[in-house]
Amino acid sequence: MIKIKNPKRPFIILFILYWLPFLFIELKSQPQEKLEALPLSDAVIVFGTLVRDGTVSPLLKERLDAGIAIYIKGKALKIVVSNRKKASIIMQEYLLENAIPPSAIILDTTAEKTPDTCRYEKKTYPTPRKLIFVSQGYHLARIRYQCKKLGVTAVSFPAENIRKQRASLFSSFNVFTIRTKRYFREAGLTWLAFLGIYK
Repeated sequence: MIKIKNPKRPFIILFILYWLPFLFIELKSQPQEKLEALPLSDAVIVFGTLVRDGTVSPLLKERLDAGIAIYIKGKALKIVVSNRKKASIIMQEYLLENAIPPSAIILDTTAEKTPDTCRYEKKTYPTPRKLIFVSQGYHLARIRYQCKKLGVTAVSFPAENIRKQRASLFSSFNVFTIRTKRYFREAGLTWLAFLGIYK
């Protein structure tokens, strides 16, 4: 019977390989961490996420609050909310409830998945605009990678850098757990994007 000297080695190798594409694009993403340092842009694009029961989840709220803060700070002239039809309308309603004027909101109802947002941008605005991408930090690297392949580039801003109620809604342990799960999901989706399966 052949004994494997280190039975854990194959799992370690697979673990490293699983993370390689994500780490590669993460190191190149270089998001802007400070609101004040963001450049004046034509629009901030708030990437959507799943909406259940017609309510804005804490995750989506974090993104929308970041978009609002960027607009109020005068860093973007418009806010694009991008999601599926019903979900994007709910995002729009949240902005209106938070005193964002209707004229400042652009509604993108075509986004079934992340790259669809940049397909909409490219189709609607053939002349490149100055943009800011907003989502959680774990999501931004893949956003920039996939959108760049579609000819859309932007400065990215991590939504969690704007915290209003997050600290009171979640314990540090819950935040860590949620972020860890999301990072693992992003690593898998990044592999699919690299292979041309998720596009």
